[in-house]
Amino acid sequence: MPSGAYITAEYACFGPGDCYLNIYVYPLAEDFGNSEGLCGNYNGIADDDRTIKGTTTVENTEEPVAFVASYV
Repeated sequence: MPSGAYITAEYACFGPGDCYLNIYVYPLAEDFGNSEGLCGNYNGIADDDRTIKGTTTVENTEEPVAFVASYV
């Protein structure tokens, strides 16, 4: 990332069919208020983290399909 922020991923399995992938995002202070996406807006306001790309529409937490689709 241009700012120096970085992302790591961990994949682990505990048995057949019991696998997971954790993705960790490490933004820098200069990214504060200048980000949007699947990981949130990084502005300290959790209520607007589900904003559809390019809009100000916040999705209901029970209806994530339109939110995710807007970033794919």
